[in-house]
This record gives sequence, C-alpha cells and structure tokens, in this order.
Amino acid sequence: MLPDELERQARQRFVKWDAQLWRSVLAGPALRLAQGLHRAGLDAARSGALLESYLRLAAEGIGLGYLFPESNGAQSFLTQAFYRLLPEALPAQPPEAAARTLAAAWNLGENLERSPAWLRRLFVRLTAGAGALSDLEGLVKDVTARALEPPARKLEGAFALHWVHLAEEDGRFLPGAVHFVAPTVACVHDRHRGAAQAGREAVSMGVWLDEKPLLLGAMGCGETPTLDPGLDLALLESLTRQDQRVDSWLAMARNEWRAAVSLETSQFLVALLPA
Repeated sequence: MLPDELERQARQRFVKWDAQLWRSVLAGPALRLAQGLHRAGLDAARSGALLESYLRLAAEGIGLGYLFPESNGAQSFLTQAFYRLLPEALPAQPPEAAARTLAAAWNLGENLERSPAWLRRLFVRLTAGAGALSDLEGLVKDVTARALEPPARKLEGAFALHWVHLAEEDGRFLPGAVHFVAPTVACVHDRHRGAAQAGREAVSMGVWLDEKPLLLGAMGCGETPTLDPGLDLALLESLTRQDQRVDSWLAMARNEWRAAVSLETSQFLVALLPA
C-alpha cells in the first residue's frame, strides 16, 4: 500500500520520523480528503494522483519537522493547511486547480519556515478559512505589499486612533516596551514577563497595524527594548486631546508610518495610523 511505502521511505530518510503523527494524518485529514474527493465525483485516476501528492508532501512535512500535532498548541501554516484547510478546499476545486493549490500551499509553507515569527503568525491568521487557499499567490503579494513594504502614506498631521485589546490573545498580558519589526508590525513586550528568567521565556506579542489591526500572537522575541525609548511628547499630547482615555503613558514606538503607545493603566495598545 502507498502509505506503508511512503512510511518505509521516510524512515530511511529522516532520523526523527514520527510514526504516530503519520498514523494520525492517515486516520484524520488524509481520510477526510479521500472522502471529499469521492463525494466530488472525481475519477479514480485523478483523485488517486491528488491524494498521493498530498500524502507525499505530508510525509515530507513530518520528516522535516514542519508538521506537528495540533494538540501541542503550536501553530504553523503547514500544520493548519494539511490538517484542516486542504482536505476541505481541494475537493471543491477542479483537479488542475487543486494540484496548483496543493503545490502553492507547500511552497508558501516552506518559505515561511525560514521567515520571521511574526510573518508566520500573520499567514496563520489570514488563512484561517479554506477559501483563502483559492488565491494564495494573490494573498502573498497583498501581504508583502502591506506588511513588508513601507506604506505609501506617512504618519503626518491627522491620524486615526485604534484601541487594540491585547488581553483578547493573552488575558494576563500587560503591555510594556514596544518596538517595530516591520513598517506596520509592532512587537509588544509584557511589562512583567518581558525578560527571560530561569525556565521561562520572555513574553511578547505581535500586532499588525493594518487599517484593521490584527493580533498575531506570541512572538518569542529575544530583544530587550527599553521601556521608554523617547516619547514623542507633541504626538502624545495631540493623542490625549483626541481621546481623553489616553493617560499615564508608559512606552512608545514610532516610525515614519505608524506609532504605538502602551499605558500604565490598560491592557490596550493605542495604535496611530495615518487618517
């Protein structure tokens, strides 16, 4: 049988082959994909070829450490794609399009494995629904333009204010020092858990300051930004006039396009974008 042959090959190639994870893939998402292809009425040759490609890539992903049990709480695009998104999306597409979607998902996932943590988190959040896989190339171009490249508009004059509730991601999170890791991506460090201690990592959270800010989850950031890198008092005074809830400034980070402020009395991050 193909699964047995793929496992035999994987055991020879990969030192840390996870046989239990492979069995869980076969019994879960691979089975759902096979059932979905059958319900879609594809002929045996085409559905068999697509399922084989899925299994070969899944075995590769397990061997390389790209796929891991969802139960461990960690997140990756490839784990999300192979466990949930692809088994749902592929049967709904014509065979040629499904093959392209599978290849595009794998290529994106491989590239993300070599990318910064915040970019990996961003794609996990933006591809939460299977419909996002229908145009991965377009999604990659869009995210690259909006998150990696400098925005066209700078933070000058009037600004729009957003209150970003970090407790929605981590109920214990108290925003402290802030720094930018990309033109529109801020990394916020927990003021009490922001430094690594014995047996415990520093706690930080990413926020994509797009037109509708998006929490990116834990960053695992190894930097130690200062709590007060120099407040832009003129901007902060303007911010206070615009919203009286802004008081007791704790830390601030800004670049040419965005600004982010943490407060002494709030679990919110105050984000400033060009109006």
